[in-house]
Amino acid sequence: MNLNVLAIADEIAPQLYDHLDRERWQEIDLVVSSGDLPPDFLDYLCTNLNIPLFYVRGNHDASYPESNYDGSQDVNARIVTYRGLRIAGFEGSRRYNRGACQYTEREMNKRSRRVRLQSVLTGPPHLVLTHAPPAGCHDALDPCHRGFECFNDLLGTWRPQYFVHGHVHNHFGETRVSSIEGTTVVNACPYHLFSVQT
Repeated sequence: MNLNVLAIADEIAPQLYDHLDRERWQEIDLVVSSGDLPPDFLDYLCTNLNIPLFYVRGNHDASYPESNYDGSQDVNARIVTYRGLRIAGFEGSRRYNRGACQYTEREMNKRSRRVRLQSVLTGPPHLVLTHAPPAGCHDALDPCHRGFECFNDLLGTWRPQYFVHGHVHNHFGETRVSSIEGTTVVNACPYHLFSVQT
């Protein structure tokens, strides 16, 4: 079965809020958010499109309490299944100050190992949803926007169809879609459409 996915991150696109045309998005089966978007926008999308929304939080989402995300499902540090589609999620960015939703490489590696153990029971994810990118793909040189090395390990182990991230806004680089070991890596900022097979 193919599922049509709308991936979003970091910036609210006018086509998805001010000028939302429900007819245009009627073929979408689910929304995935890679973070740094307000919970009320996520709620607006899943309510108006009448489809489920799965999310991870970004480094700028720490001020929102979890209760604000009632209409969406958090996939951070676990694997969830929707209509046969397995989604693994990891919130946050590299640690660059003392803020929440920030992790050292060691901390993120520990989280990824726990989810890798879960995948032994569930099967590997079809889609990995993160805020930060894998190291060396769509990332930047500054401490905040560098990717995580452990995400590359997950790509090698799981070989998911898609790895969707945000965090690196388009003005940081031109490339939005790349391939690593057979996985399509997508920078979802501000949105990207794709189809995934379960």
